[in-house]
Amino acid sequence: MMIFAIDTCSLIALQYSGYLSTITKTVDIVITKRIHSELEEIGIFIDNDAAAAREILKLLHTITIMEVSQRSTGEEELIEVALQKKCDFIVSDDIRAMPKFKLTNTSTLFSTHLLYYLFRAGMISKEEGLIALEKMRNNRSWKENLIYITGIQLFR
Repeated sequence: MMIFAIDTCSLIALQYSGYLSTITKTVDIVITKRIHSELEEIGIFIDNDAAAAREILKLLHTITIMEVSQRSTGEEELIEVALQKKCDFIVSDDIRAMPKFKLTNTSTLFSTHLLYYLFRAGMISKEEGLIALEKMRNNRSWKENLIYITGIQLFR
């Protein structure tokens, strides 16, 4: 099974898609204790991101939580996860963190790539993938950003 190190914002986006639980059944997801804590902190509030975070926390029995040396950001901790666990991919919707991930020689993806993965694996239709992409876009306020455009291009 492939191993994916995934950051907080990507988990929330994937929860919005409606397919995070499906993804957890098909790949190994690894997060750090910091990401787990971020989800708990977000889950305290009363908004859509909080509701998504609470749903993700219910899936923790399907997600590996790895303890790593504390770094200044969750993304930096994912670098350590990727190196220690020999992850196949790092998934992050933090465009500014992408250059840091190159240090790992691990392929980096956006959350939208995982929708496309489900489509290519025959687990969802193209239409279902595009609907899920729109849900992610609307809930994450992506508008026409690089993550959304990448997702659209994948499904073309």
